[in-house]
Amino acid sequence: MSENEPLLFISNLKSWYEKEKFIIDIEELTIFKHSIVGLVGRNGAGKTTLINTLSSVTDQYSVTKIKWLNKPISFEKLEFKKNRFTVFTENNGFMNWNFDQYIRLLCKLYNVVFDNEKLLYLTEGFHFTSYRNVLIKDLSTGNKKKVFLISGLFLRRPLLILDEPLDGLDFDSTEFLYKELMEYKKYGSIFMSSHIIESITRVCNEIMVLKNGKINSFKLQQDLVSDQLLKKIMGEL
Repeated sequence: MSENEPLLFISNLKSWYEKEKFIIDIEELTIFKHSIVGLVGRNGAGKTTLINTLSSVTDQYSVTKIKWLNKPISFEKLEFKKNRFTVFTENNGFMNWNFDQYIRLLCKLYNVVFDNEKLLYLTEGFHFTSYRNVLIKDLSTGNKKKVFLISGLFLRRPLLILDEPLDGLDFDSTEFLYKELMEYKKYGSIFMSSHIIESITRVCNEIMVLKNGKINSFKLQQDLVSDQLLKKIMGEL
């Protein structure tokens, strides 16, 4: 399992709401295979804008080069879309479906074999099994979040993108998520934003600090995150 090979490489990415007023202005961004990258930044720094750009939610961007496994690609290409899954901070889609209907649709869209044993493991871990047949619109905020987190973990796409994945989760579900994120490195890479520094230091092997549209990267070694490094990262925010 190599962690030194690029999964996704992006060069000269700019994103905006108003043309020429760039929220994102990144020279280079690389996500390596089997890695967990944490994206941090102050409120309004552009974390969600960057995630929306990577997830084809917005077309207000320009980019010089995008490579997926060293081959040119675009965010809009079906090949890229089928190899990544995004869990947004808020997701208002499929509200009149229940979880089981939703996950079966995703399996068809992503060509993933439905595995009820694997799904049961995830729903039990998130204390969600009894809610599988409840309409998504009738779920609590935390359980709605679990719908999409479970889906992302179940599909095991090469790139899982998470926008503030801990928001709305109870303690037990948070601990289970930490464990599953570490396990996910066997199957793919994770790019996750969080304002909770503990979540970054517990699971990430790289932190990207987003400030004034630019990114500054720091490599982490699990269990060896020094106070000095944390102060340096916090000083970048």
